[in-house]
Order: sequence, then structure tokens, then C-alpha cells
Amino acid sequence: MKHTLRGLAAPALLASLVLVGHGAFAQTATVSETGTAAGITTNLLLPVNNVGNYFVGSQNIRVDGTSFLAFCIDPYQYSSGNAATYNVYSGFAGTQFAGQRATDMATLYSQFYAGTSGNNLNSAAFQLALWELANDDGVLTSGLVRKTGSTDSDVVTLANSMMTTAKTGVAGPTQYSFTIYAHPTQQDFLVSVTAVPEPETYAMLLSGLGLIGVIARRRKGLAATV
Repeated sequence: MKHTLRGLAAPALLASLVLVGHGAFAQTATVSETGTAAGITTNLLLPVNNVGNYFVGSQNIRVDGTSFLAFCIDPYQYSSGNAATYNVYSGFAGTQFAGQRATDMATLYSQFYAGTSGNNLNSAAFQLALWELANDDGVLTSGLVRKTGSTDSDVVTLANSMMTTAKTGVAGPTQYSFTIYAHPTQQDFLVSVTAVPEPETYAMLLSGLGLIGVIARRRKGLAATV
């Protein structure tokens, strides 16, 4: 949602507190949104302002002077270009996302995050699916996050396909580690980085270690016969 924060009322503040939960966070950081990256503006119904036209997609944020690509996990708040102090969560522990929500979100990333780079449709569908899996019932026709009669139909179709795949629990070849930047009155962001090598990398590593072991044993045998 590419909007300037404008005096959100107490219910929105309460919603954000429910979103984040009371888990311990390791540190704080100065965070601001610096612009949109890829996505589509389309009509949706979100708890932040009921029905409206929202930017749906990836955003650029600045964290302590370093730029990151991020997706929003907070349909309860507006984004802001003003720098603010955010709580930093390493992973989903301590937030409302722990459990099945975290599993679905991680699978969504493993399957589809790589395809969002520079692709407006994929980014918009990914964001919509992420909002739904993180905060709602997984159905875009009901609940807190849902489509309207004028929501971009291609975005909805692709978001539904992404959610169906995410809910199968089948993780893709690329795994990610996650950092959540949370604020009580501004939009919360999720940043991911590649964390785990692909299976082929493991195979090569194990093969290399085995070869080193064979060479070491041969050298030891030669030394014993000299």
C-alpha cells in the first residue's frame, strides 16, 4: 500500500499490536519506505480503509541506511516515507505468524518469490497471497482481505494459485531466512534472504568431502609403507 500515514485511529493501532504479538525482539532499526518496486494498483477491501485502490506488490525500504526489497505483511496500516524506529524480529518466532501461518508463508516464498523480481503481475499476486495467508482465512472472497468486483482478475487468479500451492506444504528448492520489521502505527515489512543451499549444492559438498577423505586415507597408507 503506497500511502502516507494519516492519523490512524485507535482500532488500527490495536490491530497492529495484535499482528505483532508480545514476543521478544532482538533489536531495533530505523526504517522508511523509499518507493515501490514492482506491482499493480487495484481495488481491494482491506481493514486499513475498507474498499480502496491500493498498490499491491514489492516495495523498497531503507533500514539503517541500507536498501532492501520488501513485501508488506500488515494490511492494517499505511506505509510511510518517514523514518521511524521499528522492532526487528529474526524469523516468525514471537509474532502471530508462528505455526501454520509461518509454514504457509515460507512455502509461498520458496515457490514463488524468485519470480516476483521485476514482474508486476507476479509481485501483485504474491503480495495479495501473502496478506491473505498471513492475516486471513486463505479465501479472497471473504474475511479481512478480499477482492471486490473491480479487483484485477489476473492478480486474483494468480494469487489463488499461489495460495493453493503454498498450502500443500511442498517447499521449493530455495529456502529463505526472514526478518520482520514491525511498528505499532506504520506498515510492517518482511525481508527475505537466501539462507539454505539448493540440494545440488549439498550433493556437491558431500561428494567433495568424501573425495577429501579418500585422498587423506591414501596418503596415510602411503606414509605407513615408506
